[in-house]
Amino acid sequence: MTEEHTFSRGFQGGSFEYDGRLGEDAFDDLLLWCVDKKASDITFQSNLPVIAEIGGKNIKVTERTLSHPEVEGIVRYIYGENGPAEIKSGFDLDPSHEIKVPGRGRRRFRVNITGGRTIGTDGIQVTIRTLPEIPLDISKLGIEQDIIDNFRPAQGMVLITGPTGSGKSTLLSSGIRMILEREDANEKLLEYSKPVEYVYDKVQMPSSLVFQTEVGTHLRSRTGSIHDDQGVFAHCVRNALRRKPSMIMIGESRDKATIQASVEAALTGHVLYSTMHTIGVAETLRRAVMPFPGDERRAMAVDILETLRMIVTQLLLPRVGGGMVGCREYMIFDEGVRARLLQTDVDDWPTESRAILAEGACKGRSMSESARALFEAGQISESTHRHISSRTEEG
Repeated sequence: MTEEHTFSRGFQGGSFEYDGRLGEDAFDDLLLWCVDKKASDITFQSNLPVIAEIGGKNIKVTERTLSHPEVEGIVRYIYGENGPAEIKSGFDLDPSHEIKVPGRGRRRFRVNITGGRTIGTDGIQVTIRTLPEIPLDISKLGIEQDIIDNFRPAQGMVLITGPTGSGKSTLLSSGIRMILEREDANEKLLEYSKPVEYVYDKVQMPSSLVFQTEVGTHLRSRTGSIHDDQGVFAHCVRNALRRKPSMIMIGESRDKATIQASVEAALTGHVLYSTMHTIGVAETLRRAVMPFPGDERRAMAVDILETLRMIVTQLLLPRVGGGMVGCREYMIFDEGVRARLLQTDVDDWPTESRAILAEGACKGRSMSESARALFEAGQISESTHRHISSRTEEG
């Protein structure tokens, strides 16, 4: 089984050529061209050329600009005939897109479609994330051994965090692949995402099985709008509990109902994986307890702490010589860490967690420590190292 290179080391030049308007076939050909160039994200916007992010830089990959009707045609192709009307009604759309490649199976892409203002008029922006054919081998990502060793706890919750575009889904899917490939894993993984990004069709699973559900397409609550995400993922967790999984993956934990349902699942002996748009262990702890008011907060915070097994935050930093490199902060929540946090007020947990990392009183490493290690290894520049260190100190 062949593996793809992890990250681009930079753009090698060239542009995508096509005749006439950008129709469906040319659109798919352009996406595959960008995959070959190792683009991470591709932007199609009214009245602009197509822009691809390659090696951390925005590159114009077509010579001419896209008209608004062309972009609307792309939306209809990806989402369906009612796509432009949905955008005009003020909704954003999060579909996925697949291309059949003869002899190679399918290529998958994550898509966001949003309306707004472009040059001189209203328009549409389509942002497309390229996804590997198979989750990357975790050994190719330079992941710390502590993270690898603790990726599959007996029970509890593992949170992978970071800003948009930081490789959260890449890291999570690679860790899941590692588990599924084990000879005697005997896992039943249920994933709920919007949309499903990484698929495991080409992963060799000797004893495990995976079932992936796209929220809003394959499953939605009987109450509420298809566009209302509040509580939808909580419904997914409860659906999972009826199906005897060994592992549950929730695409994102961002509201009170989802966090509460995830904790309930973890308390009943399941392993639950999810992501958050937070930077650092301290901020993740703060965000996890923030939705719960008053007296409910302390009780829920204790439950969250009882279920947490690991928090990993990843950033992608510019690599010396081109491309990007992962920089990670992480903390393993063992009995000592839990006992120390429980002795402090919930509002002080972020500060206390920073102190635990700084003192080396846990299995873990701060973002500034990781940045220093990358700098000393010649992977990032001194200015990048200083930027990460100063931002960590300010946090």
